[in-house]
Amino acid sequence: MADVYYIWRLAEAAQQIDLLAGFLATRHADGPVALRESAECARAGRAAVAAGRLREALDRIDDLRAHAARWAGHPHHPGEPGAFEQDARVWDYAKDMLRAQLPSQEAKVSAARGILSTIRHLRREICVRPEADAQARADALHLAGRAAMAVEIGHLGAARKELRRLRALAERCAGDEDR
Repeated sequence: MADVYYIWRLAEAAQQIDLLAGFLATRHADGPVALRESAECARAGRAAVAAGRLREALDRIDDLRAHAARWAGHPHHPGEPGAFEQDARVWDYAKDMLRAQLPSQEAKVSAARGILSTIRHLRREICVRPEADAQARADALHLAGRAAMAVEIGHLGAARKELRRLRALAERCAGDEDR
């Protein structure tokens, strides 16, 4: 699988290109030449993302931002989002790109449901045990989150690995009860 951080950066670029291109497509006051230029820039940026050429995609984003700068005071100008908002916007793009990297047999819905169900059950089981300390509860939440994220991007192998770690934690917590 390709480097996840690189895919995340490509997803950020794709999201920014779509956001800026959508905004610029509604700015008719600049005339048809400006609309064509920004549309061509967006097309080139999307092609660069599809080909995995991050530097070129980032250059096209800079071009789109320059086109959008004329409209900085406009109430619908996209501006710069905060870090949390940016991550939320990019997550769907990144999931789609990561799913495309996985073999097709990894996308089995029934297996994913089973893993998610087991994750929820084990997390709950660990967290309600009076013997489980704060660290065990935090570990359960962390492992369950990692496993759920792996299911969400369609990487069931990684989800199963986290599920094994969660089961081991549940067994350790159950072992503490016997002492």
